[in-house]
Amino acid sequence: MGMYEQVAMAGLAKTLGVVLAACIMASDAAAYAAESAPLGAWRTTNGCFLVAFILSEGGRAQAAYMTGEQDDNAAWNWDGTTLTITSRMFDLDTFAGRLANDQLQADYVWHNLDNNQLNRQACVFERFTPFGI
Repeated sequence: MGMYEQVAMAGLAKTLGVVLAACIMASDAAAYAAESAPLGAWRTTNGCFLVAFILSEGGRAQAAYMTGEQDDNAAWNWDGTTLTITSRMFDLDTFAGRLANDQLQADYVWHNLDNNQLNRQACVFERFTPFGI
């Protein structure tokens, strides 16, 4: 193999090494994001209608609302970047949150049963330890 071929092979090997390293880093980042679901208890810091919720393993959530109502059979999903919570009690409600600076910032739409209107809120949540746990 001549010098030109050796230089070309070295360049190709270096390029493949960089591509492989980038793929590994992207894969590791995706795996970390997918594994880091925001389990535990969260409470609102800005008067959200959804005042608190607890995310448990297996996609089960408990939610408490400003009215004093509770949904012990809510469900959650984490796709690695966005948390969604679905209430079985309030099936028109939608919740989509993202982690930012140790807080959960969420777009929340809740159904006001008194006047049959949907209300949109930008909610902020922080982790907390509920009494009795």
